[in-house]
Amino acid sequence: MTVGVVALGVVAATSASPPARAAGTAQLQRRLAGGRQRVSSLTGAVTAANRRVATLNSSIVATSRQLASLQTSFEAKRAELLALRSQQAVAQARLTKLEAVAASDEQVLAQQLIGTYEGDSPDVISVVLEATGFNDLLEKLNFAERVGRQDAQIVGQTKAARREVAAEAIRLGTLSFRAQQLAVQALNERNRVAALKLNLVSQELAAAQARASKAGALTAAKSQVASLSGQLARLQAAQRAAAQRSSAAQSTGSAGQASGSSGQSPSSGSSGPAPSAPASGGFEFPMPRADVSPPSTWSLDDGVDIAAPGGTPELAVCSGTVVLHGIGGFGPSAPVIHCDSPLSGYDYVYYGHAGPGNWVPIGTHLSQGQVISEVGYGIVGLSTGSHLEIGFADSSGSPIGPSSAPAMMSLLRAAYGA
Repeated sequence: MTVGVVALGVVAATSASPPARAAGTAQLQRRLAGGRQRVSSLTGAVTAANRRVATLNSSIVATSRQLASLQTSFEAKRAELLALRSQQAVAQARLTKLEAVAASDEQVLAQQLIGTYEGDSPDVISVVLEATGFNDLLEKLNFAERVGRQDAQIVGQTKAARREVAAEAIRLGTLSFRAQQLAVQALNERNRVAALKLNLVSQELAAAQARASKAGALTAAKSQVASLSGQLARLQAAQRAAAQRSSAAQSTGSAGQASGSSGQSPSSGSSGPAPSAPASGGFEFPMPRADVSPPSTWSLDDGVDIAAPGGTPELAVCSGTVVLHGIGGFGPSAPVIHCDSPLSGYDYVYYGHAGPGNWVPIGTHLSQGQVISEVGYGIVGLSTGSHLEIGFADSSGSPIGPSSAPAMMSLLRAAYGA
């Protein structure tokens, strides 16, 4: 009798810690799911930042090529401007010379006009009347003709000189205007592209800083996930060791009770790792009970809808093998498990609207109660919020439908203790 009591005490002491450990496991799994989601989000942000930086780099390279092309154009315009300045100097010197010639011709013409005005203006009749002889007449007529030709020549030279001055002045003005246009165009183009490049470089610097910040946060998140994964692995290992110790102690207690007491039931002092299993026919409730909505809120669909926060760990309701991921309407991460033993006559169970956290590869064999997935955050597949829809499926992973939902509801309520 004493041995049986001691053994029962050992079993009770050993089995008192698994609920606390289970709660710690669920908390770690939620934190791990949150960390993985943050890693996924930051990975996307870093990828977007890399694309942004790459795009800006391409724009900067293109702008640099444009700036080099404009620099070549600027140098060509600068060379043309220098040539124009040289032509301007030549034109200015020629204009100065032509102005001097025109001034001289105008002075001669003015003197000629003054002399003509102040002196007698011989005409043909006066020359004939005043001539003393035929030879004198011819000489005076020739002189008058030479004077007329000289006057006409002086007037013509003066006009030509003035026309050349005007033409050279126009040419000089055109050269000056062209030079000014070239200078303004070249400087404006160069300044515009330089400002564009400066703006792009500033954007690239900001994008690179944002990328560095996201990359740092991603590294920290990955480190946190690795740390949580290690903690979870250690805690699960401790749970398995505790379960083995509990099983060994339970066996010892049962043997002691059988030898030390008469008529006492072997199970009267044993708590067991899964008290709801006998009532539900080897069926484990698919989530920690404390994290789900009460049975009064569950609803029938193709399976049974149970509301729970995103990241809530989902547990294998039976021992079996993960055979599929992704079900139409239930999201790409929804797993399907093939149970080692049928549940209410069905071999396959699906977990609808599951998230990517706690992903278990296809082909993995799970024990009953082991984590198989997690509740997806927000809307996953055709849903209105974070919840689990669990039901029976065929070998292709397609839900059997509403006809099988009541059987699943019965198993769930029995395992929950409702």
